[in-house]
Amino acid sequence: MADTIFIQFYSKTKSGWFDLCNGFSDTVDLCKKKGDFLWIEHEADNDKWYEEETYQNRPLPIKKGTVYVSASYINQLYQAFVWAKQYPDIKFIVGGPVAAERSGNISDWNSVHFKLEEDLPSNFFITGQSVEDLFGVPNFSGKWELDIPEEIPQGSRIYFSYTLENQCYWKKCPFCSIAQHSINHFRKRKKMGQEFYHFEFKGHRIVRLNTGSITPEHIKLILPSLPNSEDIEYRFFMRAAKAETNALAQVITQLHGNIPNCTLGFGIEYPSDRMWKYLNKGTKMDEVFDTIELCKKNGFKVNANVILGWNNLIDQDLKDLEFFMATLSENAVTTLQLRWLFAHPFTKIHEDYDGVENSLKLGPFNCGFNVRVNERQKQLNLAAANIIQEKCILKNIKLEGYKNLAKGLI
Repeated sequence: MADTIFIQFYSKTKSGWFDLCNGFSDTVDLCKKKGDFLWIEHEADNDKWYEEETYQNRPLPIKKGTVYVSASYINQLYQAFVWAKQYPDIKFIVGGPVAAERSGNISDWNSVHFKLEEDLPSNFFITGQSVEDLFGVPNFSGKWELDIPEEIPQGSRIYFSYTLENQCYWKKCPFCSIAQHSINHFRKRKKMGQEFYHFEFKGHRIVRLNTGSITPEHIKLILPSLPNSEDIEYRFFMRAAKAETNALAQVITQLHGNIPNCTLGFGIEYPSDRMWKYLNKGTKMDEVFDTIELCKKNGFKVNANVILGWNNLIDQDLKDLEFFMATLSENAVTTLQLRWLFAHPFTKIHEDYDGVENSLKLGPFNCGFNVRVNERQKQLNLAAANIIQEKCILKNIKLEGYKNLAKGLI
């Protein structure tokens, strides 16, 4: 193997499909001229992901040279850190989303909230630059490719990313780490290809159209060009707001019913106009209903993300939540994912909410914390969770996360 390698991670999820963190797909030809690729399996659903022993026994095939690591998750960043300590003669350059979040905020790590508990190795570098930037070529100037790891059987379900751009155009949600960090190396795909469909693999492909939130421009330009096939589906995040809904309606008319298999992720967060104003969501109840109903009517699957753990709920918010859930049409939402509010580093929620003393850490890296609320807010959040569970049963919505969340509140 060459003394320069490019590492990507993959994992098999509890549901049986394979999650490919294919951060080098835009630069495969470029990377092959510089060195070799290496896929590393990591356990995304491992309940012990936060235990440092999990990362100690993963040897590399070289002992000196340069390793480029594409890190999508904090445990992948930490794995690179462990390697850097184990292999002092290898230079590790770590990029990807989780690296970009931290690359512009190194000085902030000296604050009380982010202080590193140990120095970073001198052979360990975190960057927000793209591979193209590092090697001095224009972004998206190569052909997108994906080499499936040999360990993944043909006929499997694979989930991978096709990058549209590397940030969120909205950038106003106070809990979102993508929105809050400063990206000095913005990149946006100007030409949409269909490379993610035309590579050899006998199985089911799930393509994440990768951007923090898809724009109306993306919707109008990209959705009509997506290949429509039984063995491929698409997932992307979208704001349930008027501009995006109008763009989606325009595309639906253009496609004359020939709509590809898509799952749209919506950040509902907490369905009340007061809370959406507090969270800078830029939408209102009637707009959200219009978006979801349009999706149901035209066969789009909807994944609604709802967050509890707020420290400012009032009784009217429970009434608004009950109205929202009661007004949804049956089967309009495919899956509702219920989560407790997590305070990611470098976000406003991290600054404003209690619980920082219980932050999760992997080595020197602060992962954030589950927020803490007072007893009154616990009761309001539990009441909200129970309303959601009751209405999901009535509306035939698959509910995920309720049991663990409610257990933590009781």
